[in-house]
Order: sequence, then C-alpha cells, then structure tokens
Amino acid sequence: MFTPLATSTMLSIVSTMGKFDPFFLRLFFGSVVTSPDESIHFDKIHDDVVMAPFVSPVIAGKVHKEKGGELKKFTPAYVKPKHVVKPSNNLKRRPGESYLGELTPAQRKQATVVDLLDRQDKAITAREEWMAAQAVLTGSVTVEGEDYEKQVVDFGRNPENSITLIGAAKWDAVDPDTYDPTDDITTWAENATGNINTIVMGKTAWAKFYSFKSVKDNLDTRRGSSSEMETATKDLGMVVSFKGYFGDVAIWVYIGQYIDAETGNKEYYMPAGKILLGNSSYDGVRCYGAIQDVRANDEGIVSASRYPKNWMQEDPSVEYIMTQSAPLMVTPDPNAFVDVTVL
Repeated sequence: MFTPLATSTMLSIVSTMGKFDPFFLRLFFGSVVTSPDESIHFDKIHDDVVMAPFVSPVIAGKVHKEKGGELKKFTPAYVKPKHVVKPSNNLKRRPGESYLGELTPAQRKQATVVDLLDRQDKAITAREEWMAAQAVLTGSVTVEGEDYEKQVVDFGRNPENSITLIGAAKWDAVDPDTYDPTDDITTWAENATGNINTIVMGKTAWAKFYSFKSVKDNLDTRRGSSSEMETATKDLGMVVSFKGYFGDVAIWVYIGQYIDAETGNKEYYMPAGKILLGNSSYDGVRCYGAIQDVRANDEGIVSASRYPKNWMQEDPSVEYIMTQSAPLMVTPDPNAFVDVTVL
C-alpha cells in the first residue's frame, strides 16, 4: 500500500541538501517574508517600501503600461517543478553503485526521491536568482507561469540609474593606457540613494576594466574582502571571483548561468558587458505567496517558501514528486542600484 512521505520528512531532506543559492540572492536579498494568503502585500514586507510597484501585462511580447496600475498587493506566479518516479528505475543500478548492486529497490527509490527534490529546489532557486538579477539590474521583474498571464512588476527605479555608454565612451573605444574610470564611477554612484561599496561585473566588462593601466596600477588585491562578502560568496568559487578593491569599492565578477526555458540557451545572470553598482548591506526581500495546496493546508502549511509532496497514480503506475513555491524578489529601494552597460 502506497503511503505518501510525510511533509516534515521531505522538508528535512530539502533543508539538509547542498543549497544552490547564487550570488545576487545571497548578497542583496537577505530577508524572507512568507504571506498568509496567495498575495504579497507590499506595504507589509519592509519599512522602506514607500511606493506601490506598477504592474503591467505583457501582450504579444510588449509591456502595456496603459493596461496596468499601481498595486498594494500582488499574486505571484506559481512554480511547481514535477518529476515521475518510475518503478522500473528502482530495479536498475544507480551511478556509483557496484556491478552486483548492493542497494534494494526501496533504497534506490529513496535515493531517487532525494535527487529529484534537490533538482526541484535548485530549479526554483534558479528562478529566484533570475528574478533577483532582474530586480537589481532593471528595477523590475517579469513574472510568468503556467496558466498565468505574463506581467511586469515595476518597482519604479529612476531611469537615470540605468546607463548605456555609446560611441567613444564605450570601454572598448577608450585608450586603455590613458583612460581612468574613477571619475565616471564616482559620477554614476551619485545616482544611487545610498553609499556604493560594491561593483559586480560581467565577464567581458571585467576583462576590459582590468585592461586599463590605471586599474592595474590602483587595484588593491592584497586587502581581504569583508565578512558580508565572504558569507555571500561561500561555496560559489566556480561562478564568483573577488578581484580586489578599487579605492573603497569591492570588485566582483559573476559568471553564473541559467538555461533559458524558451530558447534552451545558456545565459548569464550578470550580462557580460554590464557592471552593477550597489551596497553589500542592501536588504532586498525574498517574498512568497501562500502555498495553494489542499494537503498542505490540511497540514497547516500555508506560509512557506517551499512545499514538497508526493503521490501515486494507479494506471499507469507511477509516483510523482513535486515542489511548489510562489516567489517574487522585491527591491524596497530600487534606486540603491545603478547598472551601466559599458560594452
């Protein structure tokens, strides 16, 4: 007789797995708010939220602001990656298992469940990191999902905080032996509402930045990063690199990637030709709408960032594993960031 795994068991599995917790989430989104209903209430998530975001539908690939409006609450799209556990897979040796097979089918099934929960948690976190990147880079987040009208949540960032260099000002057009980016960075930083102590660079932007003689002469690579930075980049050595201090500003390069669901292509969270000016103490918020699931609600689970579950289908006989979440990454003060397209 099939008995669903206890939710507490599945949540404990998720909590003990190696976390995929990328750079923007760790560095700029330290707070978590879970809603008691399906909507996120912007006036209740942070003291610094002084203006409701503007929410607009996306129709035929274009944002239609005339059809949108300011909202004090927003219902995010539901994310629910789902996988099948086929009985036949429990009869086959798993990778790393000896040729004779020392695991029972039940043990293989348990290992498969753990693997699938890990994949689903990482898939949701990848979506959260994508939202976080959009929020800090553009001041808005595009929200879409199954049976959900695509919408843009615009937090109202000043257009002057998004800068694109053109012509002779682009970093690949200046003389690397004579150009000093100090004055430009200082000018860009003045657009931010707070102090700038961090610059995150895309892969190509960093290569060009480090080609400047003034940078090579003044970049302090001997001083260690701050404790906040160390925490933010723990276990992220493959995709994040601390390059040193340029003046009082820490320079980081982020090359983390995701797979675009529509094209199947790999894309950078941090576009290769961009830089982002921010502050490592920024308190962005990871918000979650309530879990909309009968079993979860019967168990008293409503306000949560994740809800994993499993169930069986009789014909054909398969077991399903699914993790549910309703995330939205929110920037209470969107003008704390300045993004610059330098290439």
